[in-house]
Amino acid sequence: MTTSPPNGLRERKKQATRRALQSSAVALFRRHGPDAVTVEDICADAGVSPRTFFNYFSTKEEAVFLLEEGTPALIQQRIIDRPARETPLEAIHAVLAERLGELTTGEILLGRAALLRERPELLPRIAQTNRAVEDAVIAAVAARTGLPESDLYVRTTAAVAFAAQQAAVACWQPGSGDDAVTLLDRAVDLVSKGLPWKPRAR
Repeated sequence: MTTSPPNGLRERKKQATRRALQSSAVALFRRHGPDAVTVEDICADAGVSPRTFFNYFSTKEEAVFLLEEGTPALIQQRIIDRPARETPLEAIHAVLAERLGELTTGEILLGRAALLRERPELLPRIAQTNRAVEDAVIAAVAARTGLPESDLYVRTTAAVAFAAQQAAVACWQPGSGDDAVTLLDRAVDLVSKGLPWKPRAR
């Protein structure tokens, strides 16, 4: 009698399949261009069936730009679950730093960054993904503060934290200088201090 693998092993297998599909999608987008790549091409490269592909993604674009399953909802819940003693900005910072550390250690994000440099016309697509994450951060701040999502404090806090992450990623150069999480820490620290500026001596 055989038994099903433990949940941990099952989840690891699912993650491995998901990452294989993402890696193939990013590589093929870079090699041939988005329009020339089909779902079937991605599946053939990853060694899975189209049916398996659609268990993870709805479109080939999702395989490239949606880095984690349920990312917005996951980020929202993580921020809500942070210790109550943390300010909303501290809670967002902790969650974004953890996620950024996970993502920037993998080849998929590096490949996607290279793809966006090579094909800047794809930037609007990543903007859609970023918008969904920012909306999740707004909802999390509202939940932690008890304020409506339309409140100026909620919107400003979420926007500032998200902008700090975007600035960190934009300044990050893999293999040289500070890592992305360190840059995020510095960006949030600058925001917390009111963005102090010391003009350079001439």
